[in-house]
Amino acid sequence: MSRAFSSFLPWLCVGGLLIGASAALRAGDVDAEDARQASDAGKIAPLRHLFDKVERECRGRFVEMELEEDDGRWTYEIKLIGPGGDVAELEYDATDLRLLEAEGKRLDALECVPPGTPD
Repeated sequence: MSRAFSSFLPWLCVGGLLIGASAALRAGDVDAEDARQASDAGKIAPLRHLFDKVERECRGRFVEMELEEDDGRWTYEIKLIGPGGDVAELEYDATDLRLLEAEGKRLDALECVPPGTPD
């Protein structure tokens, strides 16, 4: 794990949980307890697994994360700052961490967004 990411991770987790919880409350009334229960029940992959996947596969820094539930479908939405300073929004299936959508400029610079990914 990169040193910059390691030092930023605790603050990112706290901020992400706060942002994610407040945003999720608007999108399906998901709160921290609902997220914990979904993770414990195996409905969603642990947030740590998403961090590990993105750090391993993407050239970008986390800015924000949200967990949403809509009609039984759980998604993680993350914002990254790419190597050129561009902001990208990536949406992952929260169950299997499959990339569902990507938005932003120069997504190829992230090296984790396959060509043809929906936006």
